[in-house]
Amino acid sequence: LTQAIVINPKINVPNSGTKWRAGGSYVVKWDTTYFDGEKQVPIPSTQKGTIKLGYLENNDPYNEHLMWDLASGFNLDAGAYTVTLPSDLPTRRTYIIVLMGDSGNASKQFTIQASRS
Repeated sequence: LTQAIVINPKINVPNSGTKWRAGGSYVVKWDTTYFDGEKQVPIPSTQKGTIKLGYLENNDPYNEHLMWDLASGFNLDAGAYTVTLPSDLPTRRTYIIVLMGDSGNASKQFTIQASRS
């Protein structure tokens, strides 16, 4: 039996000190390697990614409220992608970015402030 390889790179930006504003455009950054069961190896150039925005409530890591699709179909080996946040997001300190290749990996919780409009 062969073991399935799970590509779920670590998200570097946003992190716990990040503050973004609703409606703004920001760069999500991640590692371009993953652990293949034995060692860190580069993400294949054919691997596509998806970025979702969610939030946590009551420190429950199993309910990510992934309500917003921010990007999909980009090359995961790029290590970064610019996303534009919805302009109607309320202020919250528990937003997360989830980066999905063939699995998902969530960022640390960070803050998005409501737009100034």
